[in-house]
Amino acid sequence: MLTYIKIYEEEKANKDTKILPTGKKDSGAERAKMLSKPRYLCMTVKANGKVRLHKVKKTSATSFHIGRTWHLDEIKSIENVDGRRWTVVINRPYAWVADTSELKNDFLMMLLKVLRSNLKKLPALINIDEPAITTQFNVTREANTPMSSRISRAAPISNNNSSGSLSTPTGSFVQDFENRLSIQTERMKRSAAPLTPSLGSTIAPAGGAGPMGERNGAKFMDETDPLDEVALMNLEELLYDMDLASSEDGVALETRLMKELNSLEMANIYSIIESDDRIKDVMAELDKGIEELDDMDSWLSLYRQELDSMGDDIRQIESQNRGLQVQTSNQASLLRELENLLFSITIPDRVIETLKKESLEWESGIRKIEEAAAEIQGVLLAKYDEDVAGMSAVRGRMELYNFHCESFAGRLADFLKNKLQTQTDQLLGDKQRTLSKGYVVMFGYEPIESYFIAYRGLILWLKEMDPTRRFTELQMHLVNNLNRLVRKELKEFFNILYTHHVAKLEKPDDSEFVFGSTHHGGLISRGGTAIRESLSSPSDLTGRIPWRKRSTRDIHEMTTRDRNSTLYESSRRIDVGPEEKLAVDDAFAQALTIVTAVAARGQNYMSDLFTLTKMMSLKMFLNDTPPFSLQELDTKRKPAMDVKSSKRLTQLMGILFDGLSVELNNLADNGFKNESVQCVGMLISVERVQKQFADSDQAFLITMLTQLHTKLVGMFEKYVEEQLKFIEEARNKTKRKGVLPFMRIFPRFAEKMEALLDGDNDIEARKMITSAYDKLVRVMFESTEAVAKETVDSDDKEQGSHVVNIENMHHFYSEIRQRKIPNLENYMKYAKSSYESHLETYVRGVVRKTLLKLLDFFDGVEGLVKAKASEDVAFHLTYNKQALKKVVASYPAATIRKDLAHLYKKVEKHFSSEEEEGLLQVAWRGIQEEFIRQHERFSRLINECYPDAGVQMEFSMNELLGFFSDIAKSHH
Repeated sequence: MLTYIKIYEEEKANKDTKILPTGKKDSGAERAKMLSKPRYLCMTVKANGKVRLHKVKKTSATSFHIGRTWHLDEIKSIENVDGRRWTVVINRPYAWVADTSELKNDFLMMLLKVLRSNLKKLPALINIDEPAITTQFNVTREANTPMSSRISRAAPISNNNSSGSLSTPTGSFVQDFENRLSIQTERMKRSAAPLTPSLGSTIAPAGGAGPMGERNGAKFMDETDPLDEVALMNLEELLYDMDLASSEDGVALETRLMKELNSLEMANIYSIIESDDRIKDVMAELDKGIEELDDMDSWLSLYRQELDSMGDDIRQIESQNRGLQVQTSNQASLLRELENLLFSITIPDRVIETLKKESLEWESGIRKIEEAAAEIQGVLLAKYDEDVAGMSAVRGRMELYNFHCESFAGRLADFLKNKLQTQTDQLLGDKQRTLSKGYVVMFGYEPIESYFIAYRGLILWLKEMDPTRRFTELQMHLVNNLNRLVRKELKEFFNILYTHHVAKLEKPDDSEFVFGSTHHGGLISRGGTAIRESLSSPSDLTGRIPWRKRSTRDIHEMTTRDRNSTLYESSRRIDVGPEEKLAVDDAFAQALTIVTAVAARGQNYMSDLFTLTKMMSLKMFLNDTPPFSLQELDTKRKPAMDVKSSKRLTQLMGILFDGLSVELNNLADNGFKNESVQCVGMLISVERVQKQFADSDQAFLITMLTQLHTKLVGMFEKYVEEQLKFIEEARNKTKRKGVLPFMRIFPRFAEKMEALLDGDNDIEARKMITSAYDKLVRVMFESTEAVAKETVDSDDKEQGSHVVNIENMHHFYSEIRQRKIPNLENYMKYAKSSYESHLETYVRGVVRKTLLKLLDFFDGVEGLVKAKASEDVAFHLTYNKQALKKVVASYPAATIRKDLAHLYKKVEKHFSSEEEEGLLQVAWRGIQEEFIRQHERFSRLINECYPDAGVQMEFSMNELLGFFSDIAKSHH
């Protein structure tokens, strides 16, 4: 803080203000000016040199709070009003009053100095006499300075600067500084204890602020010592008086003061020395002592050099001694290491002899060779330092062992290749593996699996020692030889299966499940009605092809017959008799299950034989040989972590089973061409096998099945589009009577789809079939409506349209309800609603045609009853009693009997379809109920509107019921 002053701020009167004590007569304006509570105006400087004004409020006896803060450049003008008042314009005018004029002038003097030193342009100064304020400031300062301090000063302070700055004092800098410090100290002692600012936005006084302290003008303040406050308050004034730049930093100022102090001390010492004569004698003795010390130092230097020389010699001897000891120890260690190295890289001759001559045919010999191969592998693959590996002895041994290792690798690879070639040729020439009618088998290659698995330890050694050449050549030799066997078996398997055991239609796509088929009588008319021969079971498809349908869930429960099944335990056989035929989808499902099982087993075998999916060395293999059994080859395995090995395994499978995808696609194409609906069963079979191999390591099979699935999905979509086209074409080709062909076919089609799904609702085929249902049923319903609108009846075109809708919707509803297909529930409800609506309309239409006059008359009567009172109807010109008698007399009982008999014949003609025989009784029952309802309505209106007419219907209710009973008896 630079300085502060206690002020009162003028404002309008309120309950918290007091009247300004001016001593003059109060005018209206003067009475309006009141003083607020006291505040403190403080001027502070920050560490970066920025000066700010603060208006501080005393919040308690020991603390203060900063209310407002302004920067110097925010001051617009300063106006001196009178002795105690002045006005400062910042963001608005502020009128302040000090306790005394001296305090106000001291604060203004300090404020002007700070403004000049910090601003390029001063604010407007109004009614301010700067010389007078400066003079008063100096007089006040001199009055507060003790007499001893004023006398001790070398020269007085003049006021010859118009700007109010103090002149530079005469005398030394240090003396003037001490004088000014003493002046300020005496001044502070006479003043009351100053206010001490606290950190933050609150200022706490160091002691009580009495009246004298408040009138003592601008003061410097600190938290601890009043002397420091005095020094800080007048530091800028002292610097200016002593011709020191106030802009200099603290380091430069300190340096300058220290120079002055050093000069003063040197002058004082020199003055003391010059004033005493004994100093010369002392100096002479000192010089003599220094010379003697120099002599002693030279002797000591020579002695030290001799000692250093002797020490160097001793250290050299000791170093040589240690070197000899280290050399001796190192040579001993090297000798031991060389002996250990030679021992570690030395392989006994028996090991080399075992690799050269031991037989690979027997299990005992294989075990000995594995141990010998592991031993030589441990030496060759051991890691040595670069220096050790470069030793001639080590290089010679390694070259020798590499030669033996290379020789054994060639011997092993040639042996395995020859054995593989021989066994493959034997299996290819085995006549027991020939397929025939009723014997469709995938034998596999179990004998080769059993034989070569004994060599997996040596194959693992070959993989580690020569992975790029001999190991790769062995892999390719194995898959190429087995491919000859697998390709031959696949070709025979699918050829025998499709040629002898797959049911084929005499005419392609002429099955009961194809909407455009002509075989089942879809467009053959009988008695003017489009009908077909009912096929109650798939065995009725043709008279010459006995075939049966199995569930694809029972495919794995097959047994071999008439052959040596123990010889080929891994064989897979189609469960079919010599003359037995299978549906395409059934044959495809069984074949797919068998060949994928064989392929999965082949991948597992190659993985185990070549150790492709496990990180293992020959040493680990010998210490803990992994168990192996042929049954484990049929188990599902999780995906391997080694991506590179998995990719290599997939490549080998692609070579081994390169003909599998072709054969499956050919079977699917041939089956689709013969009977397109079979693509659904094939698609479901593929999805079930995909589900079986999901989350397994069978990448080859998964890819192949995905491609096959995509192909079958395309076939199914094509099949559905063809059926939609057939339904559209049926509008123009079908006679407009009876159950339409596509309405007969769809229930059987839906039943077959549900049978193929066999409850698997979580496969993709379920969604595809449901979507096909939606498309087919919508087009069927639209086509039925179109056919109904175009139907022409000999008697009544409108009734013919209703008959078509009734027959077809009733057929759809009853057939789907009988089969209980949940996915068609909504369409079944729609068909029922449509059937009931058209039946009701049909019944009302035929009844109206029979009782036309009665219905027209009583409909008019009923309309009048709704508009007028019932007793007024008899007086209406059109519906009077005479009109009633006339219309009732026109329908005697005999006429009603005759009309009903004629009506029955007409209804019988409408509902003569063999598929919907029960509709005649349903329709006739509805007509009977409508007649009864109308008779009751007629009688009720007569009694209500013509109570005194004495008219009744010519035929009673009992007579009407008798007529219907007679008709029913005559036709049963």
